[in-house]
Amino acid sequence: MSTQIQAQKKVENGKTLPIVKPTEPTQAEKKTATLALIEKFAPEPPKTAEDRIQAVAHFEALSKRFKTLKEKWNDLKMFEAGNDKTNAKITFKNAQGFEFEIRNSIVIDKLNREAQNELKILLDEAENEILTFQI
Repeated sequence: MSTQIQAQKKVENGKTLPIVKPTEPTQAEKKTATLALIEKFAPEPPKTAEDRIQAVAHFEALSKRFKTLKEKWNDLKMFEAGNDKTNAKITFKNAQGFEFEIRNSIVIDKLNREAQNELKILLDEAENEILTFQI
């Protein structure tokens, strides 16, 4: 939008400040804005059969990722439900076989809460990708 200076206004300290009054956008500005909006929602050109097959393979990978994350989410919820706060333990094990075990219920609760937060973020992202995916 363009603006024009219409007049000047005197303020208490003796300085004059311009009064800015907005004006209506010109026809060219309206047309440009409308064309940009139409272009944003313009349909994509038709895809080839090969492109559609690749898109299906991509969608299958996304759906597998979502299902895996959903299973992990359910496993974590079951761990939380079955945790009696007295006999719970978490064991970290790396590829070389080193282990680290935690039995403190407060630490286990904190680890579980953080794991749920991170897993929820990943699950929401995967779900959003599936919902917005176009073949």
